[in-house]
Amino acid sequence: MITKNSIVNSKNGLPLLGASAALLLVAATSEAGFVAFDNISNYEGGNPAAKIATTGSVPNTFMGQGYVLAPGTIAITGFDLYPANLSGPTYTGLKVNIFVWDTVNMGTVNASHPAFGNLLGSYSFTESGTFTTGTYYPQEGSPVGSAPGFTLPTPLTLADTTIGLSFNVQGTTDGIHYNNANNLSPLISYGTLPSVGSEVFNGYYRNASSEVNGNFTSSLRTLGYADQSLAVRIYGETATVPEPSTFAMSAVLVLPFGMLVVRHLRQRSKAA
Repeated sequence: MITKNSIVNSKNGLPLLGASAALLLVAATSEAGFVAFDNISNYEGGNPAAKIATTGSVPNTFMGQGYVLAPGTIAITGFDLYPANLSGPTYTGLKVNIFVWDTVNMGTVNASHPAFGNLLGSYSFTESGTFTTGTYYPQEGSPVGSAPGFTLPTPLTLADTTIGLSFNVQGTTDGIHYNNANNLSPLISYGTLPSVGSEVFNGYYRNASSEVNGNFTSSLRTLGYADQSLAVRIYGETATVPEPSTFAMSAVLVLPFGMLVVRHLRQRSKAA
């Protein structure tokens, strides 16, 4: 590929190598499809210390948590989600609305200082089927952990690896109208640390102050267990350093041009 910095300078006949050579040697690549956060695989894998639960406290139509993604994560590409139907009717479809926030409030949360800030994106995912009461419904790719159950239209670029997520689960019985319902909410995992990434808090937010915008002005909630957070598997992209072979190839490509520069400068010095 010809770039601006590789065009030959017509004045002295030398390739303008400085910037392009440096970029060739240090440019990062992107690795797509890796898991950036995972607090459900311990339970799914049969770890006896890993547990799941739901909250019966209402309202719980909006719930949220802060997450720290794997080091180097630069974008989110999708999610595995775990909506639960605790005591509602049998639904024929579920819709999960997700809000992704850039900042997480580490201090006191109130109306003036909500839990999250700088909304990066919001998404809606629907799934049809039979969703009876008293259980949860994994929305995952196949095989589990290899690809998102719900893929974003385009990767969502992140400023850093700490994000806030808000979840709103809605149900339908006619396949057309989706409605909020208390006890139709995300699953809560607890008992073990996430297998990938980490939790910002031990607990979760719910819309105890009847928030309907995906953000929270009421304080963190807890079931009294260790390592609680709303269950989710987050997929993303990570910046990776080129393999040593890539650096070697870059050196092979750049070296002849460097020798050309040295030879040209020597010729000019003799001519002077």
